[in-house]
Amino acid sequence: MGMTAGSRWAVRIGVGLLVLIGLLILLLAAFPWGMFKGRIEDRLSDRIGKRVTIGSMVREDSLSFHPVVRLTDIKVPQPDWAPGNADLARVGEARVGFSALALLTGGPVLERLDLAHARLSFYRAADGRESWSGERSHASDDKGQRPALRSLTVSDSRIAYRDDKRGRSVDAALMVDARGLRLSGTGDVRGHPVRVTASGAPIVGRKTGARWPFKAEIAGEAVGMTIDGTMDGPLDIGHLRGRVTGHAIDLRVLDAIIEAGLPGTQPVRLAAQVVRDRPDWTIENLKGTIGRSDIAGHATIRKRDGRTRIDGAIASARFDFDDLSSNEGKRKAAAKRAKLGERLIPDTAIDLSRMARTDGRLEVRADRLLWPGSSPFRSLRGTLRLERSRLVVEPLRLGLTRGILTGRLAVDQRQGGPRLDLALNLRSARLLDFFPEARIDGGLTGRVALNGPGRTIRQAVGRSSGTIALVGRDGSIPARTAALMGQDVGKGLTVDKDKMAVLRCVVARFDVSNGVARANPVLIDTSRAQTRIAGTIRLTDEVMALEASGQPKQGSLLRLNGTVPIGGTIKQPDIRVPTEARSTKGILKMIGKAIAGDKVPRARDADCEGLAKTAMR
Repeated sequence: MGMTAGSRWAVRIGVGLLVLIGLLILLLAAFPWGMFKGRIEDRLSDRIGKRVTIGSMVREDSLSFHPVVRLTDIKVPQPDWAPGNADLARVGEARVGFSALALLTGGPVLERLDLAHARLSFYRAADGRESWSGERSHASDDKGQRPALRSLTVSDSRIAYRDDKRGRSVDAALMVDARGLRLSGTGDVRGHPVRVTASGAPIVGRKTGARWPFKAEIAGEAVGMTIDGTMDGPLDIGHLRGRVTGHAIDLRVLDAIIEAGLPGTQPVRLAAQVVRDRPDWTIENLKGTIGRSDIAGHATIRKRDGRTRIDGAIASARFDFDDLSSNEGKRKAAAKRAKLGERLIPDTAIDLSRMARTDGRLEVRADRLLWPGSSPFRSLRGTLRLERSRLVVEPLRLGLTRGILTGRLAVDQRQGGPRLDLALNLRSARLLDFFPEARIDGGLTGRVALNGPGRTIRQAVGRSSGTIALVGRDGSIPARTAALMGQDVGKGLTVDKDKMAVLRCVVARFDVSNGVARANPVLIDTSRAQTRIAGTIRLTDEVMALEASGQPKQGSLLRLNGTVPIGGTIKQPDIRVPTEARSTKGILKMIGKAIAGDKVPRARDADCEGLAKTAMR
C-alpha cells in the first residue's frame, strides 16, 4: 500500500529536521570559537571596570564537541581602587578545553586548562572589596556547580595575595604537571611571618569520580595551620574533607586565616575533622587547648539567604575565663582596674552587632572552672540560642562548692542597642564559701532580676531596674564580729577570738531603679546583736552610701551610739568609725556610761522567716 500525500510530507519534514539538527551539531563541533575574542574582552572589561585585552585567540582543533582554544598575552588590570602597579592577571599563554554541549545544557563547562608564564595578583581591601570579583556577590550560599576539570598544567607561574581586611599576604610559585600540584612561598598573618606550601595529586589521567588528595600548610612560630584531605575533584574547594590542625599565640591571629569572627585569647592549639559541602561546613572531633583550658566539641555551619547558622556543642574538663582574653586584653583590663579599682560586676561585652546575620544553638559545658584565686563557682552548663540579634542562655546552671545558681540570661538587640535581662536563682549554697575570711556560715539562697541597656554587663547593670535579694539562715558567726555589729566595742575587743555566736539570719533585699540599689531591708540577726543597714549602692561604679545601726541583745561593756557610715565600693568597703570611738574623750565617755549603768534598749529576735519571704517575693 503506497503512502498518502500527507504521510510523504511528514516523512520529508522529519528528514529535513534531522538534517537541520545534524547541520547544527556539525556547526557546533566545528564552530570557530576564536571569533568570541572581542566579546570575552568586553564582558570581562565590563565586570571589573577596566579594559581586558587578549593578544590572540584561536581554535587548535577543527572538529570536536570538546574544543581547545589557545589564548596568548592576556592582561587583566586591577580595579582603579586597588593599590600598586601589578595587574590582576598576566598570562603568557593559556590553552582552554571545554564542553561545547555543556554550553547548551548548562552543565560544567571547563575541562582542561594549561597555563604558562602566568602572574596572578589578588587583593582584598579593608572594606571587603575583592579585586577579582568585581561587584561583590551576595550569593555566597549558592551551591554552584562542581568543576569538571580533567586536565590542568601550570608552568613558570606565581600567585600573590594581599588581604588588608584580615591582615594576611602570600607570594608563591605554582607548578602543576604530571607529578601533581606544588605551591611554595612566603607571607605573613597579622604581621607574623609564615611559609605557605601546598601539594595535590596528579590531575592528568585521574579516574572519573575518584577523590583528589591534597595537603596545605601555613607554617610559622606565631601562627600555623594544616589541612590534609581530599576533594571531590581537582581544585574543588567547595567539596572537601580532611583533618585540620592550627596553632597561634592568640585565637584572633588564627582567625585571620579561618575568618570565623573569633576573639583574642591566650595561646591556642586546635585539631578537628572538617567536611565542606558548599556552602556548609561540618566540624567533628574538635579538640584543643586555649591557655590552660581544654575544649572539645562539634559544629555545623550553614549559610542560607545571606545568614549563617551555627549549631553544635562545646565541652571543657578545665576552663579558665581569663583564657578568653589576649595578653593585650589583660593589660587593658589591668589598666582599667588600676584606674577604677576592683569591681564585682564583670565588664564582659554583650554587643551582638557583629553577629547580626548569625543564628544558632550551642550547648556549653565546663566540668571544672579555674580561677586565679578562691571562688565558689565550680562548674558551668548552658544552652545558648541566638536568633536574629536576640541571645538567650537558658537553662543556665553554675555549680558552686555547695549549691547551684540557675536561671536565664538574655541579650536583646532587635530594637537598637543591646538590652540585658537577668533572672537568676541561688539555692542550697553556704555563706562560708563566699566569705571564707569572715568565718561567717549559714545556708544561703538568693535571686537576681535585673533589666537594663548597655554594651557590657557592667554598663547594663549600672542602668538596670529590678531586685537583688539574699537570705542566709541558721549559721554561725565569730562572737567578736557579732558584738561589734551590735556596736558593743568592749566585748568586740575582749571576747575570745575563737568563740562563736549563732547567726539567726541575714536578710538583704535591694530594690534597683536606674542603676541605684536601695536597701529594703538589710538586716543581720545574731544571738548577740541585731544590725540594720540603710542607704544605697550605685551600681555604675559600685560605690556604697550605707549606714549601719546595731543593737545588742545582751549587756554592753562599751556601747557606741549612733550609726556607722559604710562607704567605698562593694569590693573595697570603707567602714568609717565614728569620732567618739577614735578619741580619748569619746572612749572615756563610753566608759562613763557603762559605769553609770546606761540602759541601752535590747534588741529582740527578728522574724527571720517573715523577712526572708518578703525579701524573696
